Amino acid sequence: MEKKFVTKSGGCICGEIKFQVKLDEIPKVFNCHCIDCRKKIGGMITIILLRDNALEIDKSKLGTFQHNGASGNKIEKHYCKKCVSPVLTYVEKWDKYYLYAGLLDDISILKKVTNIWYKESHFPFMKINDDEIKT
Repeated sequence: MEKKFVTKSGGCICGEIKFQVKLDEIPKVFNCHCIDCRKKIGGMITIILLRDNALEIDKSKLGTFQHNGASGNKIEKHYCKKCVSPVLTYVEKWDKYYLYAGLLDDISILKKVTNIWYKESHFPFMKINDDEIKT
């Protein structure tokens, strides 16, 4: 069975970054609660796993910050150079890029999410059903 893709548009808050992205008809969406994401934006983040070559974006407008994650592997964070909105994260451990879901102009395609690193690093006030947690 052939995968179906949906093309979506998006951009950052200042409008400097614009992109087109080809997503699976049912995209793989994650709420990441890991300490790296929490330290980066102050809480959990919602990200979309990208397939290779799925994103059309002018990378010259992106800044990059690189650090080692808790696993010791490289994490690259790509952000708008003008407004500093986070756009992409590359995780060396998985060799994958993730797009920040909130940058999509239309989020109606995002109907299902999996919570990752919840048990290890979530806020104590946050309660999520066990069937929504990937261990």
